[in-house]
Amino acid sequence: MLSEVTNLTQHDSGSHRRWFHDDFFDLYVWENFAGEVQGFQLCYAKADLQRALRWSLEGGYNHEAVDAPEDKPGRAMSAIFIADGVFYPDQIAEKFEIESKSLRPGVRDFVLEKIKGYAPAAASAPAPAPAPPPAPESASG
Repeated sequence: MLSEVTNLTQHDSGSHRRWFHDDFFDLYVWENFAGEVQGFQLCYAKADLQRALRWSLEGGYNHEAVDAPEDKPGRAMSAIFIADGVFYPDQIAEKFEIESKSLRPGVRDFVLEKIKGYAPAAASAPAPAPAPPPAPESASG
C-alpha cells in the first residue's frame, strides 16, 4: 500500500512536491498550491527492471527505463531516464488501483486516469496520408 513520505524538502517554485512509495511503486506528484496536479512521475517494478511513466502539463507523457546507480559503483548518485519500450497501462492501472487506496481521491483518480489514457506518440499520431494512385500506363502504339 502506498504511503506518503512527509518530510520532503520543498523548493519555492510555485508547486508542492509529494512522494508516495511502497515495494513496487514510487509516485512523485507536483501540485500547485490549490492542490491541482501539475505533473507526476510513477516509477514501477522497482526490484526488477524499473520503469517510469511521467506526465506533466507542459510535456505530456514520457515512458522510460530508470538507470539507477545503486548497482553501478563509481557512478554519480542520480538515476537517469533512458528510452525504453512498451508500457502496459492495464496491468499497471490494476496494480496502482489496489496499492493507491490510501491516497487522496483527487490525486489517485487523476494518476489512474492518466495511466489508463497513456498512448505512445507513434500510436496517437495521425495516420499518414495514403500514397497517390499509380500513374496510368501510357499506351504505346
